[in-house]
Amino acid sequence: MAEWGVTPDYIVNNWDEDLLGLMIDRLNQRKQREQEATQGRGRNLGKTMVSDTELFSQLGDAIRVEKKQDGG
Repeated sequence: MAEWGVTPDYIVNNWDEDLLGLMIDRLNQRKQREQEATQGRGRNLGKTMVSDTELFSQLGDAIRVEKKQDGG
């Protein structure tokens, strides 16, 4: 219910079984896609995935880390 931003009462009073079933199916599909993406099996969508080590070695000096200045 938190996934959809509604209360249990709202679902009981306003959704029929078909809508609830559809919402649960779509939620399951989304959770499956999220799980696949976190395991590196998701759709690439034209982007190349690299490890963090490879990313930082490719970026080289393009990233600069600076200490935050104390404003006080």
